[in-house]
Amino acid sequence: MKVDLHGLPLSEAKLKAQISVGEAWADSLSKLKLVHGHNLGTAIKDYIQSEDGLRNDIQRIYPEIPSLILNEKSLGLTIVRFKRP
Repeated sequence: MKVDLHGLPLSEAKLKAQISVGEAWADSLSKLKLVHGHNLGTAIKDYIQSEDGLRNDIQRIYPEIPSLILNEKSLGLTIVRFKRP
């Protein structure tokens, strides 16, 4: 699953990323690609890749998701992998 967030206002990108993580988990996907871009600023990328950003929000909103593994963190894309029990 690939979700394009770049160009969105930060508040919309956060919500879309959070919902997409929940949907990917519910659909038993092994990974989710979040495209955040980098040419227009780094606010979305910083939210997704920081320890107190997306991971923290997912733990609060979806406690059934044990943890997120953020792989292939690059300028324009982050791959979220799920650690399933």
